[in-house]
Amino acid sequence: MNDRQIRLLTTAGVSAAAIFLLTLLVRIPIPMGYLNLGDAGVFLVAILLPAGYAALCAGVGSALADLIGFPLYAPVTFAVKGLAALAFALMWRKLPGKLRYLAFIAVLIVPLGYFVFETVAEGAVAWADLPLNLLQAAVGAGLAWVIDRATKSRFSI
Repeated sequence: MNDRQIRLLTTAGVSAAAIFLLTLLVRIPIPMGYLNLGDAGVFLVAILLPAGYAALCAGVGSALADLIGFPLYAPVTFAVKGLAALAFALMWRKLPGKLRYLAFIAVLIVPLGYFVFETVAEGAVAWADLPLNLLQAAVGAGLAWVIDRATKSRFSI
């Protein structure tokens, strides 16, 4: 294994742990419940890491947090957050210049993925959770973008 691969694996492990902690421990109260900052980690790793690594980190870190409080959601979270990170990472790298911001379309994967699952599993509850899931994903992607802009060229993986 070369130095780059070791850095990628180390960064991936630390990133998954950070997403786990941001999801589990950082709670911001809002009138509809609370937001966590796990999605900021999900979308930040999508900017910083290769797409496959980002998807795995996002899925594993988020799903591990769900295992503690919402185990029914863990497999869905693994798929939804992993797919959102993968789509965001691929679009972020492929789109040139200002079109790169179209990657934020990938943010919609999170609320839509949970909406489909909740509709099948719980019915009407899905509509109530849709705005909160959209807000959390959008805030997470916005924070990831701000952190990326503020720290540009300081990370080398």
